Amino acid sequence: MRLPLWSRLRLAPRITVVIVAGLLAMKAVDKLMPLVIKPPEIMFFDRDWLLDSLQEMYQRSLAVPAQERQAQLQDMTVRHWLDVTPLTRKPDFDHNLPQGPWRRGAFGDLHLRIADRLGLPPQDVLLMADDLDDPDYSPRPLIVILPPLPTVMLDVSDLRRDNMLSSDLRIALRLGTGDDWLLVMPKSDGQETVRMIRNAVLPVLAVIMIAALSIWVARGVVKPLDDLAAAAEKLGRDRELSLVGDFNAPELQSIGSSFNAMQLRLKRFVDDRLQMIAAISHDLRTPLTRLRLFAEYLPDADQRRQVLSDIADMEAMMSATLTFASNQLKDEPPGIVDLASLLISLCDTAADAGSKVSYDGPDHAKLQCRPVAIRRALSNLIDNGCKFGDTVQVKLRETAAAIIVTVADDGPGIPADQREAALRPFTRLETSRNRETGGTGLGLTIAQDVILAHRGRIELGTATTGGLQVTVTLPRMS
Repeated sequence: MRLPLWSRLRLAPRITVVIVAGLLAMKAVDKLMPLVIKPPEIMFFDRDWLLDSLQEMYQRSLAVPAQERQAQLQDMTVRHWLDVTPLTRKPDFDHNLPQGPWRRGAFGDLHLRIADRLGLPPQDVLLMADDLDDPDYSPRPLIVILPPLPTVMLDVSDLRRDNMLSSDLRIALRLGTGDDWLLVMPKSDGQETVRMIRNAVLPVLAVIMIAALSIWVARGVVKPLDDLAAAAEKLGRDRELSLVGDFNAPELQSIGSSFNAMQLRLKRFVDDRLQMIAAISHDLRTPLTRLRLFAEYLPDADQRRQVLSDIADMEAMMSATLTFASNQLKDEPPGIVDLASLLISLCDTAADAGSKVSYDGPDHAKLQCRPVAIRRALSNLIDNGCKFGDTVQVKLRETAAAIIVTVADDGPGIPADQREAALRPFTRLETSRNRETGGTGLGLTIAQDVILAHRGRIELGTATTGGLQVTVTLPRMS
């Protein structure tokens, strides 16, 4: 769906809008999340109340056997705010870690006060309190331990500065001299797992939202460019107009309009030249026919043969030039062709004409292509090999994606630095392939034009016999 106002925006404002929209969307999700997932509770504990409660739990635990401690602690009022668990081994957190945040400020003082109140050595009291980066994203309830009231706090940040704010407060008391311990923790509200999932999902959601907006904008830019690339490729391959659509950005609309105008100018230019060539070809046929009739009455047989040969060359040049310029071979509808049978037939025809041509490959190889065009291209390659070499080897092999044809001769070949020029129209490399004169310089060019129109590839190389090897790769068109 196209938004009217959006289609008028240039690319720079669009990118700005997407960035701002992504930030606002994430901010909105961050603000709405507490409505879906309950934020962590904040429990305020008076320090002296906590010390008294710990002392009572410690004394009750010592007064009964180990197996009765859980029942003895069950009816305590403090259980509304604290979870108390008897352990038979030392907890897995260690208060002796030097990096523990509790060792600084108020939590360090609390540790010493607990040990002093219970009459325990400091090593028999374990305390852990985490250092929060952002209390809003704590998965567990927040604990604030206040000094004896009344007190003064200028700002809530004073709690964090004095390390009196924690989301994971744990206190362990050693019972006697054995391995029995009493673990005290703030009571859970049962939402820890949900909040942990929230904390994990929020960054992923942010990435997805920003990526989705970015992809949406990028597609609006990239798709028109892909359309331009496809249209340019089609114009270069088929010489047919491929007008691009109405793009949704002013810059891209301007590019599309200019590209369409360029296509129209090129098409008009090519059509004018083609019409001129066709007119010249048509006008030349009448005098050439008249010359052929006059040549038949020449008394000298050698002169007659030479004149007729020159007239035939002129007709061949006109026919090849018109074929190359008119794009007739590309207008042919595609069909299924047995490429192996076609090559065998072309090789037999060349052999009947006196050339040494051999075929190596399967008896059948089906390919969807333009039959007349592909026949013309392969015939040009075989004729070219026969003209400049004594023997020609034609090979065909199939892969899952393409059919590969090679035509190799034992002639003088083409130097590597001249192979690109050999594919250009009206180019004759007399110095390298001067076995005999003749030709229009369009044989390889027409073959290349046809192969490229089939989305194929043509490569010139050196054959094992030292001559020219032409490799044609034709993809299996769906």
